[in-house]
Amino acid sequence: MGRLVASGTVDEIRAHVSRKSILCRTTVPVGTMRGWPEVLQVSEDSGRCHIVTRDAESALRLLLAADAEVRDIEVRRAGLAEAFAEITAAGKNGSPQ
Repeated sequence: MGRLVASGTVDEIRAHVSRKSILCRTTVPVGTMRGWPEVLQVSEDSGRCHIVTRDAESALRLLLAADAEVRDIEVRRAGLAEAFAEITAAGKNGSPQ
């Protein structure tokens, strides 16, 4: 038997999730970015970095300080799939939304 861990519109569900993604092209090594406290996950594909963070503004400040030539920057909030994954994981831990 399942239980309800969240309800609402798509935007209301997404608002429960604090994760954001930063996409960019940078010369900062992936290993360096993984060491930043604000960063949860980093991957690189075809020269484009994907940084997952709970504090996009702080991560962007670090990124800009480390690489003044960073380009093609995009900041995206979590999608519905990410929101669902985070909310259901929190629900399993007894933290209903």
